[in-house]
Amino acid sequence: MIQYKKIKVTAKVKAKHIISDYLMEVFDKLQHNPEELVVDWDLMTTKEQQAVEDHVSLFEDRIHKLLGVKFKEIISASNFSKSI
Repeated sequence: MIQYKKIKVTAKVKAKHIISDYLMEVFDKLQHNPEELVVDWDLMTTKEQQAVEDHVSLFEDRIHKLLGVKFKEIISASNFSKSI
């Protein structure tokens, strides 16, 4: 039996949530410590950094829509509660 967070799910649902969980970690890291993932972060101007952050946010929304992952609630930028 396939489970995700102690709920019986299909293989497809399990796969999309595995990917979603991993990407949420990446997006959180980009939001809080971008210099860990972006080698030349310190070489960009503040305006360039903001533009990159804006596009990352747009990609996050698009990817979750593509995966079909819905959020029950968004408590803060890094604390999502996903529907299964």
